[in-house]
Amino acid sequence: MEIIEQYIELTTFSRIKDWREQVFKLGKQLGYEQSLLAIFPSRDTPILSEFAFMHTNFSADLITSYDKQKMGSVDPVVTHCSNKSTAILVTPGLYTTRKQKNLYEEACKHGVRSGITLPIHGAGGEFGMLTLVSDSKHDHNFERETLQRLPELSYFRDCIIETALHFIKPPKYSSQDIELTSRELECLQWSVTGKSSWDIGQILNCTEAAINFHFKNIRRKFCTSSRRQALVKAIRLGIIIP
Repeated sequence: MEIIEQYIELTTFSRIKDWREQVFKLGKQLGYEQSLLAIFPSRDTPILSEFAFMHTNFSADLITSYDKQKMGSVDPVVTHCSNKSTAILVTPGLYTTRKQKNLYEEACKHGVRSGITLPIHGAGGEFGMLTLVSDSKHDHNFERETLQRLPELSYFRDCIIETALHFIKPPKYSSQDIELTSRELECLQWSVTGKSSWDIGQILNCTEAAINFHFKNIRRKFCTSSRRQALVKAIRLGIIIP
């Protein structure tokens, strides 16, 4: 519940400038000095900043150099995010080829030394990543702390995706356009309190599989790719209250 309350504020901003600053602020609260959000229309889009919905407090020189050298084609983080949905740690060992090592050395000069990247795969075919980094040296403690934060980081990522798409593709519907069954609404209401599918099944006296089925329908109705994104959208539309 505390995690939801912390990040749900992202749904309240009507100005993209305020929303962007809040993203950076939350990233710093998590221990990462710099953040980069990049969402492309599809995986076939060239990995260049001009084609992305991109907001970052990375050095402008670093972004310009990255684009000029077309490093998106050799960046192992991009390769990972285009094919997988699991998070990837940003570490020196990730960069193995000469070009990759040059990329990492350049990034380190701008304070991008270690951190984590969470892939983005939108329900509409969007592709991208949320990268959170610091200038700290990568070691076992940093890695352990980052992995321990992964559930919270994943929720942060999903809140960002849903609220970013609100700016990219303003919704053409309201809460009245989404017809939820009473059971689906119950599932959402219990989910916002942090209950798992198993927990909700026990409360509603049905199987975990049945709850997962309801959430599958909820995701379809909200046009989202994850339960958390549907939850964020339901809160933003006033369907449920955290």
